[in-house]
Formats: sequence, structure tokens, C-alpha cells
Amino acid sequence: MSFATSPTISDRSWHQQVLLVAAGVVVLAFLLEVRADERVGVRGISRWALPQVCASRAWFGVACPACGLTRAMVHLAHGDCAAALRAHRLAGLVAFTILLQFPYRAAWLSQGRPPLGVVIPRLYLFFLAAALIVNWLVGLVFASAPP
Repeated sequence: MSFATSPTISDRSWHQQVLLVAAGVVVLAFLLEVRADERVGVRGISRWALPQVCASRAWFGVACPACGLTRAMVHLAHGDCAAALRAHRLAGLVAFTILLQFPYRAAWLSQGRPPLGVVIPRLYLFFLAAALIVNWLVGLVFASAPP
């Protein structure tokens, strides 16, 4: 399967993998917690923080368009919407996208065809990518602006 083509019924494993990743994100969001120093750790043993996974932040000191989404998903899983929005302004949209994978992929797997066609999911993907990039650029501009 290439980016130019849509998955077909022969790509069942692709849709199953997307379902597994979405389920993993949801489960991990409940199993993790955001520590006082804003690092993420496992609930109950939060004295050990998980390693930082953003290469952009680690190597260049600049946040990437997805920086803060892990903390945001953890906050949402624990019902703290305000903290989720502080961690990443698009937390709700990304959470909606993750949760949308369950009915969408299940429908695709059961029907053997895309339930929304090919165009709508692609447009949504481009919208999500554009929203993440615009949000990131806005954050960069306002972070560097004097108070």
C-alpha cells in the first residue's frame, strides 16, 4: 500500500494495526499520569519519568507540531480538560480522531470497503495535519513575541 492508494480489503492487517495503536493510546492514557514537573510517568510509580520522545525538542530545543499531545491525552483520560488544552490546543481534535478510529476501522473491516469513501478520510487527514502545523506555527510566533 502506498500513500497514493487507499488500503483495500487485502490490507486488513493495516486496519487492524490502526485499531491496535488507537487502543494502545487509550489504554496508556489511563495508565500514565502527568507529574508535577510536566513529565509523564506510570501511575503509582511516577518518581520515574518516561524518557522524552520528541527528537525535535531533544536535538534542537524546539517543540514539534505534536509536542504536548501525550500529556494532553493523559489529562483527558483523567478528566482534566483545562490541563489538556494547556498541554496542546488541539487535544480535543486529536482525541476525537483517535476515538473515531474504532467505529471507522471496525466498519471498514466488517464491510471490506471504506465506509466514508476515499475522499472524506483524505480531506480529514490533510485538515488535521494542517491544523497541527498552523497551531505549531502560531505557538512559535507567540512564544517568541515579547510580552
